[in-house]
Amino acid sequence: MKMTPMAIACGLIFGASGSAWAAGPSEVEVLKQQMAALQQQMAGLQQKLDHMAAAPQAAAKPASDHSALSATIGGADVTLYGHADLSLESANNGKQSITQASSNLSYIGVKGGKNLGSTGLRAIFQIETLANISGTPTETGGLASRNSFVGLQGSLGSLMIGKTDTPYKRATGKMDPFSASVGDYNAIMGNTGGDLRAEFDARLPHSIWFDSAKMGGFSVNALYSPGQKLNNLTGAGNYAYPQGEKVCAGATPGASGSTPDGNLCDDGAFTNAYSLALNYGAGPLNATFAYEKHSAVDRTGDTGGIVSDESAAKLGLSYHFAIGNRLSGIAEKLYRDGGVNPALNERARSGYYLSDVQELSHGLDLMAAWAHAGKTPGGPDFGTADDKADMYSLGLKHHYDKQTSVYLVGAMLKNGPGAHYALGAGGHGVPIASPRDNSGATIPGTTEKSLSVGMQYNF
Repeated sequence: MKMTPMAIACGLIFGASGSAWAAGPSEVEVLKQQMAALQQQMAGLQQKLDHMAAAPQAAAKPASDHSALSATIGGADVTLYGHADLSLESANNGKQSITQASSNLSYIGVKGGKNLGSTGLRAIFQIETLANISGTPTETGGLASRNSFVGLQGSLGSLMIGKTDTPYKRATGKMDPFSASVGDYNAIMGNTGGDLRAEFDARLPHSIWFDSAKMGGFSVNALYSPGQKLNNLTGAGNYAYPQGEKVCAGATPGASGSTPDGNLCDDGAFTNAYSLALNYGAGPLNATFAYEKHSAVDRTGDTGGIVSDESAAKLGLSYHFAIGNRLSGIAEKLYRDGGVNPALNERARSGYYLSDVQELSHGLDLMAAWAHAGKTPGGPDFGTADDKADMYSLGLKHHYDKQTSVYLVGAMLKNGPGAHYALGAGGHGVPIASPRDNSGATIPGTTEKSLSVGMQYNF
């Protein structure tokens, strides 16, 4: 019979103990010493056995996905992370077709923090950069081009300063299953001009913001961004860049809009921005109300344009049913303060969004969405022509694991006779804009389509 090391050790102990009854006092002391030595040997042997038993399990267990990307530096926990999202797509803007590769919102970043002794506070930081993987990098891919900050974290929440997605943007971001794809809801939602940018889906620089801790399911996010744009545009020679910036606050010079000279700050630059989101989440239910205001927005580059405040408000609701279905809805209202001729006001309207995700077997998701832009009072280019628009998105996404997924997405955007919304605005790597005529003017009323296949990898 095979005896274990533990049984052998016990036999030695009891054998030695049995002979001790007939021994003298000196021999008893010797036997006690031998027993103590054997007990020490047993303890050491047991440790070795435990180690040997655990070793095969450790070898069989896969390494943590993040263990090799985290380290302790200067007492701070530091993590390297990233997201790669590339797609190949065939698109048509109503006049011509194109095949293109897109990097979408790929990025790489480093984040971390350390506890500040007995204060109950934690110092935190993040530096994140856009990664234009499939194209030639530009200044948009510069270091810290995405959400980057330093701050303090405590029991009530986190206070940060730097650059970030606004609370308004974050409030409903997870309700868009097509984020950064050709079916991204920013083609319509938060898009006041109906072009390549979504003014109210912004990442704002030189900002300070607070994200509260969750209390009873409720949380609050609030942000203030001093735009630093000079109010006296004439005195500034109309080059009213914010301090430390090379572009206008809130504007995207040269990317879209009516201003041909990207140096001018008359195509959406503002002085200050304020953003707030009130959120509730418990179990399968998530609800949010968000509001954002841009002060003294300069639209003098538009026909009949003036300087006035612009704001947006929205309600979002999402519910995850037990059958694996997640249904979301958003109602949004875009405002432009008085003073502008209604017939030229393309930046005041309503917007609606519905999305549905059904979890199928084997890590497969079926996704569908609809976005609607209501008619505006008018527009600087096409007057009071009907500028409603509807976007339809349909997709399949297969999750191999938490890091890897592939997807197939199709999207169609139908512009009204006076509308010129663009697929992929505000996030997709290569958006599909409305065509232009020989003079460079936008051609309204087109239907844009795109079919995209892509892959995502997270680390």
